[in-house]
Amino acid sequence: MPYFTLFMALFFISTSAIFVKWAETPIEAVAFYRMLFSTLLLLPLIRLKELLQLSSSTIRHMLLSGILLAGHFWLWFLSLDYTTVASSTLFVTASPIFVLAGNALFFKQHPSRKALLFVAVALFGGGLVAYGDIAVGMRALIGDGLALLATILVAGYWLLGQHVRTSVSTNLYSFGVYAVASLVLLLLSLIQSTNLVAAFQQDWWLYILLAVFPTLLGHNLFNWALARVSASIVSITILGEAVWGMIFGYYLFDEKLTWIQITGAALLLIGIGLFLRRNERDIREQLAQRESATSQSS
Repeated sequence: MPYFTLFMALFFISTSAIFVKWAETPIEAVAFYRMLFSTLLLLPLIRLKELLQLSSSTIRHMLLSGILLAGHFWLWFLSLDYTTVASSTLFVTASPIFVLAGNALFFKQHPSRKALLFVAVALFGGGLVAYGDIAVGMRALIGDGLALLATILVAGYWLLGQHVRTSVSTNLYSFGVYAVASLVLLLLSLIQSTNLVAAFQQDWWLYILLAVFPTLLGHNLFNWALARVSASIVSITILGEAVWGMIFGYYLFDEKLTWIQITGAALLLIGIGLFLRRNERDIREQLAQRESATSQSS
């Protein structure tokens, strides 16, 4: 059952790029309404008692998570105006690499040399994708850069999330983060003089689809699966979003793929997948060493 759920979550989360491409309104409005509707749909599931018991430290972390998530959606949606669904999704999929760097920097979880080798393979694959986009034009390369920045932000969001979720339920965490992201994106929309009323009248149905499918049925199903399978399995599953991005882009938006990009995509996915597998083994070995050292000292 968990693996079927993972497959369904992967499909739902991969639909995000489709709805964003279909939207004819400014990306600030698309990102804002996605978060707003997601927040409102989660509201009935929130327990007021748990909300009032949040510590000041947890609230600060959730505020920062919401800001990072808002920046991620804004930059990623913007990248889809410059480059293909396939390329944008590929770079966003590379977020485990930056999660690795964050864990090493802030939580002292250092990968082995083999894990770093697989990271290098993934980065080389991403470089081939970018090289393929150079042939398309500088505009596509700008889109790759925006998607890469969005990846860094969502990696920070995940790093904070793995810390906060140890003491906060999934629904409450998601609700708080989505609410903060909505406010940040509302402010950004006002700064950009985006007509949110006109945007809602034009694409309201797409905003609801974005909230229901890739957000609640995508992200929340992955959160549900985390209680039943390892985080590494979930992360490896998310890599399939890049494959769905290529399929959707090719069939729905007539986006052509070069062999360089296909090769780069394969290397990127293989590199990240092998890294995650090796990193899980490294973590088990480190835990075993610590337990052994503790038993010997006692």
